[in-house]
Amino acid sequence: MMSNKNNICNLNAERNTMTVAEAARYVGVSKDLIYKMVREGGIPFVRIGKRRILFRKDSIDKWLCSQEISYDSRNEEWEG
Repeated sequence: MMSNKNNICNLNAERNTMTVAEAARYVGVSKDLIYKMVREGGIPFVRIGKRRILFRKDSIDKWLCSQEISYDSRNEEWEG
């Protein structure tokens, strides 16, 4: 039987949410920009209660892929 301490460690290892600070580091932007994107609905997030904001890692990964823009050198135009 696993001790309670081991259960907590396993839960932390499997955590799939990020705080605002963690999401900002993960995406490579400032916390202020993350808050702005939350206010404007520009990034997927989960609100817990009135103040707590969390980000699901898989949702952020999908969002990042959807934001990717490629350059078409044949037409010299950016494609989104």
